Amino acid sequence: MKILIIYLLTISALFGAIGEITALQGEAQLERETAFLEVERGTPINIADRLETKKRSRVQVILNDDTVITIGPQSSYIFEAYQDKGSPKVMMQLQHGFFKIVTGKIGKIAPERFKVKTKASTIGIRGTQFMATVQDDSESIACSKGSLVVETKQRTFELPSGMMLIYKDHSWSMHELDMERFSPLMPQESSNKTPLESKSNFLPDFSESYTPLEQQIDKPHEHEEYNQF
Repeated sequence: MKILIIYLLTISALFGAIGEITALQGEAQLERETAFLEVERGTPINIADRLETKKRSRVQVILNDDTVITIGPQSSYIFEAYQDKGSPKVMMQLQHGFFKIVTGKIGKIAPERFKVKTKASTIGIRGTQFMATVQDDSESIACSKGSLVVETKQRTFELPSGMMLIYKDHSWSMHELDMERFSPLMPQESSNKTPLESKSNFLPDFSESYTPLEQQIDKPHEHEEYNQF
């Protein structure tokens, strides 16, 4: 019966899939409706899915518009809403843990309708690569390409590339981006790189999610257009 339920949920998701898992290190599962599904490369992502990663685990998801999401260990990430036809939109939420996003087509044609929520903020994008961590008592949001608009209860922040926001003790502060703050949660480059078999060749493996030496970040005053395609 358990196998039948997983099979039916997987078949159902294929018809409404908004993306798929294209890389996995360690273990993760999807909470879908009332079921929990163990995931593997090629598992479809559906609207309202909650992706949970375990300790020392990482997952890469590519959405239908080629948005790339890398989710770090011990994270909880929800795909709340997605539409890539008509009036495109993306709404996602990081409840706990780490993500990094490289925006795709929707981020280019409708950036005002691309949002990611955390416990203490809503992140809007402008053709962007960005990342965030959410812990029990703190958050960090960083922009490594393009810019962000971060809405909080206190105020709205304009966050250019090469800068990060830190939320601690109920207040926000802006700093220059320090990659060391995020590096423990990022996938590490592997000497044994195996190409992924997926519908998209945009990212061949995890290390491609993080451009070589990402310390080569745009300075805040440099805003060259990001062309992903």
